[in-house]
Amino acid sequence: MTLSNCEACGKVFITQYEKCCKPCAQLLLIESHKVKDFVRSHPGATLIDVYHETGVSLKTIKELIQANE
Repeated sequence: MTLSNCEACGKVFITQYEKCCKPCAQLLLIESHKVKDFVRSHPGATLIDVYHETGVSLKTIKELIQANE
């Protein structure tokens, strides 16, 4: 185990392989579900549509898209 800074909020936390602290990881999970649910309901939605309708940041949406490619 090592000390690391959370990539999302910058807080120091103990990690083995995680890049985010638990609160940020939980928030990311919730946001990813919002995006997935919206895209499933609106398959032709643009990136901006997803951003406006879910409230999830463009950076997070882009990271989710890249992770699923």
